[in-house]
Amino acid sequence: MNDDGIHIRPAEPDDAPDLARLIDMAGGGVYEFLLDGLVPGQTAAEMLVPGLAGTSGSFSHRHSGVAEAAGRIVGVVHAYPVDWIRTQDYSGLPVDRLAHMEDFNRVHDWGSYFLSALAVDPAWRRRGIASRLLAWVYERARRGRFDRVTLHVWADNADARQLYAKEGFTEIGRADIPWHERLPHQGGSVLLRRPV
Repeated sequence: MNDDGIHIRPAEPDDAPDLARLIDMAGGGVYEFLLDGLVPGQTAAEMLVPGLAGTSGSFSHRHSGVAEAAGRIVGVVHAYPVDWIRTQDYSGLPVDRLAHMEDFNRVHDWGSYFLSALAVDPAWRRRGIASRLLAWVYERARRGRFDRVTLHVWADNADARQLYAKEGFTEIGRADIPWHERLPHQGGSVLLRRPV
């Protein structure tokens, strides 16, 4: 723990509801777009909880780090080998929604360590938490013998793009994800890479 009272640690199963809330936020609407209406009465974040509480698959809490302050989770990072995306089972998702996101699943730097989500609670931003969570990912990538970390960020998310540029990420590709009323982003998704 630093003097500021913020502690970075691996996520635990009981963290799943907080992880889901923050990962949903990080997605910029993608989880609502993919999951909305699939389970009546459940939000996208609620639908993410079981996978995050589990111990298997790329969505498990075992691939997340959290920032904790005053006994509550104020930030999350989730990352795993990008090649796992090729083995994901999307059969339960609507075909039209998957088709809309198709380019995202094609545009990757295969063989890299993939940062799938980074979010800090709005009340805790601008305190260096995102950079500390990213450092946690870089260390995990190195321990796993990866030489680079990649991520997708919405092209119109200027704040996130500025953070990643400051961290040394550079653009290496772009996924053409068209605007949709339930996924209102302009410019698609930008693939960024940083050596570790």
